[in-house]
Amino acid sequence: MSTNSHPRFVSANTTRRNPFHKAFKHTFFYILLFCFANNSYSQLPDSMVIEASDIRFQKAIGKQTLFTSAPKHWVTDADIYKLPYKQTPGHYLPHDLPGWLVEQDCFLQFALKNSADTAISVCFIPGSYCRLITLFKAQIDDIPGTLTRLPDTLINDSRNAGVKRIHLQPHEEAVFFCRFNFVRTNVNSLIPRLIMDDYLKQWTTLLRERDGMLYVFTYTVSGVLLFMIFYSLAVYIQSRNKEFIFYAWYTFLTCSLLFLKSYLDTSANWFNYFYEEYLDFMIMTASVVVYQIFMRKFINSKEVYPLLDKILRYFNILLICASIVFSFVYFFTDWYIMLNIMENAIKQLFFVTGVVFIAYSIKKKNPLLNYLAAGNFSLIALSVISYIIILTGWKLVKNDPTSIFNRALFYYEFGLVLELGFFLSGLAFKNRRDIIERVKERERLKLENERKEFDKQMAVMAAKQEERNRISADMHDELGSGVTAIRLMSEIMKSRLKGDVVPELEKISNSANELLGKMNTIIWTMKSSNDTLESLIAYIRAHAIEYFDSTPIECKVQLPALIPQAEVSGEKRRNIFLSIKEALNNAMKHSQASQIQIIISTNDKLLMIKICDNGVGIDADKLRRFGNGLSNMRRRMESIDGSFKIESKIESEKNCVLTFEAPI
Repeated sequence: MSTNSHPRFVSANTTRRNPFHKAFKHTFFYILLFCFANNSYSQLPDSMVIEASDIRFQKAIGKQTLFTSAPKHWVTDADIYKLPYKQTPGHYLPHDLPGWLVEQDCFLQFALKNSADTAISVCFIPGSYCRLITLFKAQIDDIPGTLTRLPDTLINDSRNAGVKRIHLQPHEEAVFFCRFNFVRTNVNSLIPRLIMDDYLKQWTTLLRERDGMLYVFTYTVSGVLLFMIFYSLAVYIQSRNKEFIFYAWYTFLTCSLLFLKSYLDTSANWFNYFYEEYLDFMIMTASVVVYQIFMRKFINSKEVYPLLDKILRYFNILLICASIVFSFVYFFTDWYIMLNIMENAIKQLFFVTGVVFIAYSIKKKNPLLNYLAAGNFSLIALSVISYIIILTGWKLVKNDPTSIFNRALFYYEFGLVLELGFFLSGLAFKNRRDIIERVKERERLKLENERKEFDKQMAVMAAKQEERNRISADMHDELGSGVTAIRLMSEIMKSRLKGDVVPELEKISNSANELLGKMNTIIWTMKSSNDTLESLIAYIRAHAIEYFDSTPIECKVQLPALIPQAEVSGEKRRNIFLSIKEALNNAMKHSQASQIQIIISTNDKLLMIKICDNGVGIDADKLRRFGNGLSNMRRRMESIDGSFKIESKIESEKNCVLTFEAPI
């Protein structure tokens, strides 16, 4: 059938024929044939006789031609002249030809004479999309009599297979009868025409040049679709998204449909007839089925829009079943009216599918669906214009009948271009959305991995803290009590000696006191509840005051007004405290100071501790003498990314200033 009815759009309604009416008509036909059987031919008036020598290029002879029809295979060649011929209005244009006429054998009668002194050859064309054309010739004085079948003169052009050549001798006058069938399509026409033999090639060229702009536009659209085939295959190779295989098939089928329509136009060969009758509609239906499969996969309707997926799947099944029935009717019957009715019904199904998809997309308000719906709407709207032009012959450009804007196919192709543009816009939106979703997914996985790693580290830290707490508790309970017992027993022994000094016993007592102090420091360091800046400052203050409590050195500790809520690990607390302890020990032993001031200050990122004394200061010799202790303090502070520096000013009240800085 013809592609001028357009994919996904409803075609023209066809008059339904009652089988009883058809049978009655055939019976009536044979009654008429019997009545006219003896002498149905009557002499044609001179006005109906066509002068071949007057034809310059070509001439339409519809008003000088008689026409009739009969059921297929009911009339033999010998009885053709007996048929009841009658004069037609002149011609039937495409889409005006009655559907029932396509199912019958058609017959033409016309008279030709050659008044010239030389032989003339003319070419006869009964109309467009006519096949099985047979010409019979009879001399006017020979009717009724034997008809002579003209030989099928070969014309070396596949586009002119529907043309028959007639030779007229000088001063010859004859009557010609033509028997033919119409192709089962709605674009055939009955326009009898005589063309001079040497003008036939130019005539064919003029027919194609009439729609030259339409051919250029059609081939351009076909080229764009061909590019989309390669693009879809490239995307599939890169991403392995199966929907692009279906889109490549859709564009291939649509490209084939348009290209063959233009390339085969005006051709009168068997393949073009088969294409117009059957193949173009099958390609159209297959493209719609493949496009719907593509849409379902492209928008992931099975998971996201299950109702729409179900509707489109049922539509596909219905289209496939209808195509099978259509194929059966085409290959096993000679019906045209039934084929046309089925074609219209299937195209109405295309239309309903498009409307349902558009309505569903508007309801869902999804941007991707809206892009596809806009493309479907563009194609349907322009197909409506195309359909109106087919039905009414409406011409948008009145003063130029051959304008591309008067061609129905142009609007359908333009609708395809708009649909393609909206699809590409939807594809760009989908790609951008997929990229954003992939980035989000990567970020989510990254955060998830970081969270797992953090949880893992927290679990390790918790285990370490638990182990530290256990060890500190064991040290306090076991070692602490043992060291305390040693110190008490040494003190008891000293009291029993009643003033006698035993150096070893004194060393045991001092060692026990020192060991107890170091053990308390270790326990304080290991206990996780002390991992705060406030605990560190409080411990340093308590140790300094207690350390200088029974000495002649006056110790003052200046604390910050506000201590930040910051966490300080046990390792960092231990290094800071031991560095401060070492500094206080050096000041006690070597500074000869009477006053020591500890200034503690903090901000959000830094803890700074200054130890100032009014002693003798530190000179180069003392630096070398105490290099071990100072290097230990520097090493400890640097191990926690801190710093340590010394300022010695003999003439100042604060002769020595040690500054400790550590990040918090």
